[in-house]
Amino acid sequence: MQLADIEKEVRMSVKAWSDEQEAELIRLYTENNTKDVNELGEHFGKGYRSVISKLVQLRIYEKPSDEDSEGSRTVKTMLRDLETMLDIEIEGTNLNKKSNLTNLVIALERKLAEKDV
Repeated sequence: MQLADIEKEVRMSVKAWSDEQEAELIRLYTENNTKDVNELGEHFGKGYRSVISKLVQLRIYEKPSDEDSEGSRTVKTMLRDLETMLDIEIEGTNLNKKSNLTNLVIALERKLAEKDV
């Protein structure tokens, strides 16, 4: 057996998606309009990144628009929204920092107390 044949056989044996899975993915994504890559990943027992990679490779991936997904909001924009709503200032974007989390909890408690009055 030639080295090229061995390499080809190794590549073929580690194929992540079977032909049947590819066909089903295409059908679910295009015909059934199942666009949630997390849902597709669970269906196939694969990570969402693997699903996206396969869809890109198949040239059928459609990047979700901002209106399609709440996931398009960044931590930074959500924190800025909270700052505006609660009239507070959060330093940076780290809610693991105790002082930031404390300020957020105090502001929420204050807002909730205002509603009860």
